[in-house]
Amino acid sequence: MTMTQHACGGAVATTSAGRSLRARSSATYGSTAAVGKTTVKNAMVAMPTNRRSSTALTTTCATNATYAHTSKKGLASFVERASGPQMKKDLIPFRVGMTVKVGVTVKEGNKTRVQPYEGVVIAIHRAGVATTVTVRKSLQGFGVERIFPVHSPLCTFEEIRGAGKPVVRRAKLFYLRKLVGKQAKLKTRFVPKKEGMSRHEMKMQALREEEAAAVAAAEAKAAAEAKAAEEAAAAEEAAAAASEEVASDDAA
Repeated sequence: MTMTQHACGGAVATTSAGRSLRARSSATYGSTAAVGKTTVKNAMVAMPTNRRSSTALTTTCATNATYAHTSKKGLASFVERASGPQMKKDLIPFRVGMTVKVGVTVKEGNKTRVQPYEGVVIAIHRAGVATTVTVRKSLQGFGVERIFPVHSPLCTFEEIRGAGKPVVRRAKLFYLRKLVGKQAKLKTRFVPKKEGMSRHEMKMQALREEEAAAVAAAEAKAAAEAKAAEEAAAAEEAAAAASEEVASDDAA
C-alpha cells in the first residue's frame, strides 16, 4: 500500500484492492458515469428475487401448525392442559402467616400411616401443578422447616383457626428464622365472623354438587346399559324360540 501526504496534513491511501473493488462494482451495477436508466437496469438485474411460491407458504403454515407447542405460548398451554387433571380442586385458600396442619402419608413396608405436621406458612411458591408451601415450626428449641407440594396426593392440608387473624405485611416470613420464643409468634387481630358461607365453603359445596351429579349420571348410564342388554337378550331368546317353532313345524 502506498501513502501520499495531503496538503492539510492528512493521508490518502490508494491500494490495488480498492481499484479492484471499484472495478467489480462497475461491472455489476454499470459505470458511474453512465446514465441513470442504465444504472437502474443493471442494478435490477443484479438484485436477487425474494418471491416465495404458494407451495413454500403452504409448507411453512403446515409446519407452524404442526409444531405450535414448541413456541412459548403454545408450550405454556400444552403444559396447562397436561397438568390440569393432576391439580386438586378441594384445596384450602393458602395465605402467608396462617397455621396449617399437614397430613403426610408415609408408607412403611406393607403399611401406610399419616404423619401430622403443624406449623406456620412462611412462604408460598406458586407454579401451577408444582406449587409448594414452606411450613415452619419450633420443636424443642430448634426451628424446623418443611416444603410440601400442594397438589401431591400424599399430602392433605387443614387450616387451624385461632381467636384472631395473624397480622402479616410481607410475602415471605423469613425473618422468623432469627427470632426465638415469644418473639417468633405473629401478632393477631380480632376479626368478627361474617354471616353466611365463605368462598371456600361455597366452592366446596359446588364441588360436592358436581360430584353428586356426575355419580348420578354414571348410575343412570349404567342402568340404561343394563336395561338395553336385558332387552337385547330377551329379543335373542324370542328369536331363538321362533326359529325352533319354525323348525318343528317344518319337521311335522
